[in-house]
Amino acid sequence: MKKQYKLVALMLAAALTLFALSACASAAPAATEAPAVTEAPAATAAPTAGPTAAPTEDPTPTLTRIKAAGKLVVLTNAAFAPFEYLGKDNKPVGVDMDIAKAIADEIGVQLDVVDMDFDGIVMAIQAGKGDLALSGMSNTEERRQSVDFSINYVDAAQVVIVKEGSAIKSAADLEGKNVGVQMGTTGDIYVTESVKAKKVLRYKTGPDAGAELANGKIDAVVIDEMPAKQIASANAGLAVLDEPLTSEQYAIAMAKNTPDLKAVVDQVVQKLLDDGTIAKLIEEHKAASNS
Repeated sequence: MKKQYKLVALMLAAALTLFALSACASAAPAATEAPAVTEAPAATAAPTAGPTAAPTEDPTPTLTRIKAAGKLVVLTNAAFAPFEYLGKDNKPVGVDMDIAKAIADEIGVQLDVVDMDFDGIVMAIQAGKGDLALSGMSNTEERRQSVDFSINYVDAAQVVIVKEGSAIKSAADLEGKNVGVQMGTTGDIYVTESVKAKKVLRYKTGPDAGAELANGKIDAVVIDEMPAKQIASANAGLAVLDEPLTSEQYAIAMAKNTPDLKAVVDQVVQKLLDDGTIAKLIEEHKAASNS
């Protein structure tokens, strides 16, 4: 009998061992499968935002939307004479504003100009807060990754503004100096990447940087040539060095994949170039912004 009891006990122990092993085996996959179930939807759900951008690829809706709204929204930074500056009524005027008006007239809508910080304009165009950006904006490869551009309409260059009698005579002399720039401009990019300045000071506008230079707070300013000359003429004792630092072209920025709008913009800009209007506007606004 004892042997029988021992045999039964051994059989029960074996059965319990097998049960425990099978329970462990069945529980194990749950720990590895659960993350796959919860994580997979998150990875596939994100791209669903994509289709909302698809309409911008349609060749017709941009002008249709602008005409329906009855206005062309243009973004600028009105502190970049002669291209954009505040007129006597404290509203943006300048070469770019006249070009913008010609484009709005061609489309058959009113012009609505929004004055904002220059370094936020490209992102605002991407976000649909404006139809065009006319702000003395250089057509660069980096910006073309975010927006499309019209044909170029003005040749430009970065130059150096200094105080008269300064020891700074060329770009090489900027090394170890405190250099002012307008935030987000190609002048900012040039100084940051190509000049071993002691400090790069970034200002909201070029005139702000010019005032700091005139007051002896910084050693030089790097900014576009025509605005540089306007800044120098507005601040006694400042001079613009002859040596250009870069070669650039201004163009009009717009959201990517808006070919209907680009076609109208290019057509208007080309006409204004061909008949000499843009050259005349530059001379007119040079004089007006200095008065």
